[in-house]
Amino acid sequence: MNLELKNNNNSYLELIISCTIFGSSGIFLNHIYGMQTGSILFYRLLFGFTLLLGYLFISKKYEVFRIGEKKRFLLLIGIFNVVTTYSYYTSIKYSGLSVAVLLLYTAPIYVTLLSPLFLKQKITLRGIISLFVSMIGISMVVIPSNGSLEQNGHLLTGIIFGLISGLSYSGTIMTVNHLKNDYSGTAQLFWSTFISLIILVPFASNVPEAILLPNLPILVMFGLMTTAFASLLYLNSASKINAQTVSVLALLEPVSGIIFGFFFLHEPIILKTVQGCIFILFGACILVWDYRTVQTYGMKGPFVSFQTALKRRLLNIPRITFMLLSGRF
Repeated sequence: MNLELKNNNNSYLELIISCTIFGSSGIFLNHIYGMQTGSILFYRLLFGFTLLLGYLFISKKYEVFRIGEKKRFLLLIGIFNVVTTYSYYTSIKYSGLSVAVLLLYTAPIYVTLLSPLFLKQKITLRGIISLFVSMIGISMVVIPSNGSLEQNGHLLTGIIFGLISGLSYSGTIMTVNHLKNDYSGTAQLFWSTFISLIILVPFASNVPEAILLPNLPILVMFGLMTTAFASLLYLNSASKINAQTVSVLALLEPVSGIIFGFFFLHEPIILKTVQGCIFILFGACILVWDYRTVQTYGMKGPFVSFQTALKRRLLNIPRITFMLLSGRF
């Protein structure tokens, strides 16, 4: 009993650490100079892939290297991986880490809209409400305090790339769902990283040696920490924890991103950003606890159904907040 509890605690800790590391990308990017986004992404994946490959050989997980059916979808994950990360890093560059990481987490909105088309799943009432709540949060994040985006071209560019990263990330979510019965999470990580590297090879030759060498230590650390170490921690812990708990703890990434942006990148925490963060994350929580989206996110089962909450007239903010805090929603 004590051993099982200890293992669970270790899994929670691993998941928290991995999600926190994912949220630190902006810190690494801030210490890389003179390199284009594509080149940064290539070397980050290269060093991470090297560690991942070593881990697979040491642990003798040779089954990861076998390619089964649905090969085209492995290619699709690699493409989505490149588009998502490229857009996300560009968004960080122009709009800051706090805004970029929140826009990345608009992915559940797109999943709600696109799952009926690609996964043949109906849009539920909970999905519609989640979409509405998240859209309110997005509007708070993307609209500046002065109400004008035209006066700040960099911010507008960052917001556009941030929204693209969220859309592409939703494609990753749906593709992973489609492949979950044919490839393990580690196999998907290996092949998506490998395919992404092939796509990004042209960017490798664009970096002069005089620029690459000074940036090499931070690029190595960036790749080892985010591509390999954090991803393996996430996969190892997520397989041992209830899926609803994983979904909630994964929201530590945007929260940690905002905190890292404030303390390490000196990005001001604006009230509207905090309010938008609450709405976006609350919208995501509403969605991942929906019974009909259990299959989309690979969950074992839902919490209390949203329809039941409606019938019992529980649909009000204080009540929902209480249910969330008490773990009964």
